[in-house]
Amino acid sequence: MLAVIIGIIAGIASTVQASVNTEARKVIRSPFITAGINFTVAWLCLAAFIIFTEHRFYIPLQAAAQYPPWIWLGGVCAIIIVTLNIVCLPKLGAAGNVMILNFGQIMTGLVIDHFALFGSEETRMTWMRLAGAVLVLIGLVLVTNEKAPEGSGRRGVPLFYAALAFADGVACSTQIAVNGTLRTVIGSVSKATIISMSVAFISTLTVITVLTLVKGRNGIFDEPSEENANMKLKPWMLSGGLFALTVVSGNAAAAPVIGTGLATIMNLIGMMAAGLVIDATGFLGIEKKPVTFRKIAGMLLMLAGTALISL
Repeated sequence: MLAVIIGIIAGIASTVQASVNTEARKVIRSPFITAGINFTVAWLCLAAFIIFTEHRFYIPLQAAAQYPPWIWLGGVCAIIIVTLNIVCLPKLGAAGNVMILNFGQIMTGLVIDHFALFGSEETRMTWMRLAGAVLVLIGLVLVTNEKAPEGSGRRGVPLFYAALAFADGVACSTQIAVNGTLRTVIGSVSKATIISMSVAFISTLTVITVLTLVKGRNGIFDEPSEENANMKLKPWMLSGGLFALTVVSGNAAAAPVIGTGLATIMNLIGMMAAGLVIDATGFLGIEKKPVTFRKIAGMLLMLAGTALISL
């Protein structure tokens, strides 16, 4: 039961992280710098944990260096995940962003399992897993194809941002597979995670440098807006990295006890529930969106489909 609760908390932390980062981006006015702050906070916390538990700071990079270059992709995926979450959440809403992301994650997971990519164990496609994928798709359509209220000025789901959220899910699934192998190679969750965060930070600096050279400040910073002009950076806006660590450590603790499949379902429950609550309450300044029977039915269908895939 404790592992189940931890799995749900990890899912909630994933959705809250996106909301916190969205608010931080409004003040910092840059998704890339916001992502860099996330990775810095996470890296410092992990470094302190390793020094506290081992009384030294040693990361066995040579073990990872013996593997193909894709072993470093977890950190690259991290910058994609954080940045796209920041960009997509205000456009899709917390629930819509989470559920499209989950669809991309589930579909990519099926492909990775079927072809045993990134060192994962081979799990061939079956009719039950395909049926689960169809249920997930139907649930997603129910959630995202809801008509906007008359006079609201909204046009439903923007396809461009839906595609970005799907790509975010692809990055999530890839990161899980790559970091799972990296964790096995390194023999430590915290050390594998700090390697991933280091690559993410270096990737973020590279992106910032390239965009600055090509486009100047306009490539990095958003246009100033009157709405956010008076906002000030508050300490809680820098907590995105802590939520990221909650997700990673929570999944690492829950999966060995209840299995990866059930842990994934618990994550989805936490993510979707948090997304619906954030939409309904406007938590952390996110635009309020009503929780309807259609959204709840779609969420339940997606969970049922995920359960079939995990069996």
